[in-house]
Amino acid sequence: MGRRGKKLDGKTREAIIAHYASCGNLSETARMFNVSVSTVHKVVKNSPADQFEELRNQKKKEHIEKAWSVINAYIEHVYNPELIQKTNARDSSIVIGTLWDKINREKELEFKGQEIELKRQELEQKNKAPEAPNVQIYLDALRGEVKDVFNDE
Repeated sequence: MGRRGKKLDGKTREAIIAHYASCGNLSETARMFNVSVSTVHKVVKNSPADQFEELRNQKKKEHIEKAWSVINAYIEHVYNPELIQKTNARDSSIVIGTLWDKINREKELEFKGQEIELKRQELEQKNKAPEAPNVQIYLDALRGEVKDVFNDE
């Protein structure tokens, strides 16, 4: 008979799920909470899927908000009239170009996500078993052809 370890409390389970949602690494999560990889796997596997996805989206949102706060801080800094007077055209263009790239990178990632989703849907359609043809449509068409042939004579 196998040895049973100490049961995890609900708070630890939630912490494991949250940490795994943010890092996506079973081994790292297991080390962090001093449990086995199989324990982490079971906790994550048995967690409600919508809760897991919600945590992942929450972490994504937090990262995006943090990035935007940094970008906004730099934009405010660049708006300083004294700084504008002291900065040469080359440095200003580098700052503007960098900010522009960061803002557009988010849009690119969104478009790539949409592209991946479309490709996934295409693959699902290709792998889907062909639907059985509606035989009745063919029979009706043949009956119509037969009637036309006999009516023409």
